[in-house]
Amino acid sequence: MVVAVLLAGCGGAAANRGPGAVVPSSGADASATPGTPGTVTAGVDPAVGVSTQPVYPLVPPNQGSFEGFTTYSYIPAHPAGIIYFFHGSGGGANFAVKVESVDVLNEMIGRGFGYVATESTERSGDRRWNVDDPSMTSNPDLARMDRLRRHVIDTTAVDAGTPTYGIGMSNGSAFAALWAAAESSADVPIGAVALYMAGPTKAVDRLGGLRVPTFMVVGANDTVTSPAKEKADLAAIARAGYPTELHEVSQRAVTPARYLRVPGVTEATATAVVAAYRQAGMIDSAGQLLVSLPAGRGNTVSDPFSGVRLPAGLTAGQRTAVDAETLATIGEHQFNAEFKAQNADFFAAHRAA
Repeated sequence: MVVAVLLAGCGGAAANRGPGAVVPSSGADASATPGTPGTVTAGVDPAVGVSTQPVYPLVPPNQGSFEGFTTYSYIPAHPAGIIYFFHGSGGGANFAVKVESVDVLNEMIGRGFGYVATESTERSGDRRWNVDDPSMTSNPDLARMDRLRRHVIDTTAVDAGTPTYGIGMSNGSAFAALWAAAESSADVPIGAVALYMAGPTKAVDRLGGLRVPTFMVVGANDTVTSPAKEKADLAAIARAGYPTELHEVSQRAVTPARYLRVPGVTEATATAVVAAYRQAGMIDSAGQLLVSLPAGRGNTVSDPFSGVRLPAGLTAGQRTAVDAETLATIGEHQFNAEFKAQNADFFAAHRAA
C-alpha cells in the first residue's frame, strides 16, 4: 500500500544516491528515537480536539531534493505504505514540518507508513500545483511526481507492491485528487487519498472521475473553498461505488491550550495570545468568535487577524504557527490533525489490489 503525502523532503531506507537524489532516512525504529523531540504527543484533549503538548516529529525527517525540488521524507525499513504529501497555495515541501502536519505524520509513522513531501513546479508566483491539466506528459507536476514515485521504488524500501496513498491540503488536495486519478488511469494502484479543504477539479472528470477510496475533511467556517461543493464531490465518488468518509472541523472556543502545541510556547505566552485576540475584539471572554472572516481571507487590511498584536516574544515561525492554530480551532481553511486517527484507519483499511 502506498500512502501519498507530499512533504518537504524524501527519505528512505536505501543509501544516498548523490546530489539531486531524494535523501533517504536511516530506516530507524520510530519508537527508538530518544528525547522529547521524537516522542509521541499526549492524548487528545476532548475540549480542544487534539493533544495540547508540544508537537515534535516522531522521527526527524530527512531533507533532500529530487530534480532540484526540496523534499522531506521518512521511509522505514518495512513500510506498511507510502504517503505522498501535497502542500497548499503559497506553500512548499516544509508543509511537512508544520505543527498540524507533523501531528498527522506522527500518527502515520506510528502505524508503519512512510512519507515523501515535495513542492510544486511553480515556485515564483502563487506556488500552486497544476490542477487543470490531466496529462501525465504535459502537466509538469504530474510528470515529476510519477518520476519521483518510480525513484522512490528504485532507491528505497518501497517496492511496486507497497500500498500508495496521497494527502493534500487546499490546492494540494485538488492536486492529490488529480494525481490519484492520473496514476490509477495509468494502471498504478492507489490505495486511497485524503482531501483536506478542497475537492477534485474538472480535470479529474476528463480522466473519468476519482476512482479511489476517498477520505475528506472540510471546515465548518471555511471561507476560501466551498464545503458544500466538497461534500457534493465526495457524494459523487460514493455514488460511483468507491468507499468514502467525511469529517467536518467544527468551530471550537479559542483557548490557551491549543497554542501549547507550538514548540516553545509557554502557558503564559499562550494565555497572552488569547488575550491579544480578545483585545482585538475577535473573541469574547469564553473564546467564542465575534467576527465574520471575509471570503478568501488573507494578509490584507480587511482581515481581522491583521489587527491582532501577538506577544512580542514569539518568533516569526511561532507567529505563523499560532495563526494556523487559530484558524484550525475555528474551523477555517487550515490543515487540521483532529481526524488523524480516522485518516490512518481509512488508509489501513484500503489497500489497492
